[in-house]
Amino acid sequence: MILGDSELRELGFASLGENVRIDRRAAIFGHEHIHLGSHVRIDAFAVITAGPASVEIGSFTHVAAHTYLSGAQGGITLGYGSGIAPFAALYSAVEDYTTGRLTNPSVPADLRETSVGRIVLGPHAAVGSSSVVLDGRHLGFASAVGALSLVNRRVRPFEIVHGNPIRRVGRRPEVDLRRRDDDLVARAAAMGIDVRSEPGGSLAGTS
Repeated sequence: MILGDSELRELGFASLGENVRIDRRAAIFGHEHIHLGSHVRIDAFAVITAGPASVEIGSFTHVAAHTYLSGAQGGITLGYGSGIAPFAALYSAVEDYTTGRLTNPSVPADLRETSVGRIVLGPHAAVGSSSVVLDGRHLGFASAVGALSLVNRRVRPFEIVHGNPIRRVGRRPEVDLRRRDDDLVARAAAMGIDVRSEPGGSLAGTS
């Protein structure tokens, strides 16, 4: 059920790395605005929308089944080694239901109020199952969001958060993660992949 290399090329992605595995049952819109690194896996029933804003998915990244990446308006960047667990959703544009404005995209834009901003996941950031990330939020290097969480603020590097809305519950081991990241970067370089030059890759140096 995986698309072949020739089929992937025919879809017209903005850029396409090596060993990209996309399930045929994934729904992807705006291929020409989507950049894919190498060793990327996108599972069945994932939905990704792009255009005019871009969606950038770095190398060694996993987008699990039944995820929703709504990047068409604000854009989404997934740094290398990041992961989105099943049923999680990233919304680069969000409507405000608390005001006197109308809602839903079938209503004329001037009658609605929408907040738009690029979502950025640093390298090795992880978003747990059924979590929601709101527009404009940044998740730092190797940060982790527990399942069933609402990300309504920035998540710092190595920070572990959980809840609705999120709160800090711990910190991942920085020394171990940096050592393993260096190992991955070296292995990628041996394959001709410079992950730190990819979109979001520069966030590996943050702390």
